[in-house]
Amino acid sequence: MEISALQKIVKDRYFETDNAKGIYHTALWFHEEVGELSSAIASGNKENAKEEFADVLMWLLTLANIMDIDMEDAIAAYLNDAGKMPSK
Repeated sequence: MEISALQKIVKDRYFETDNAKGIYHTALWFHEEVGELSSAIASGNKENAKEEFADVLMWLLTLANIMDIDMEDAIAAYLNDAGKMPSK
């Protein structure tokens, strides 16, 4: 599935309610999911981590939708600039 298609599905399903919550409240939900993913990784629970990876991605796309950011464009720009960024 292309990122743009997934972002549209997320927008169609969640935008109205999450936009009504506001960007800051929605960002808090995103942070909570990142914490849950971190816990799943730390515990070595692969099945739980799989679920949490999906949750984090959905909330990330929701935040991008609220801010009207096309993630496909954002990722393309990131990859184009990757050669200029210091490696970790």
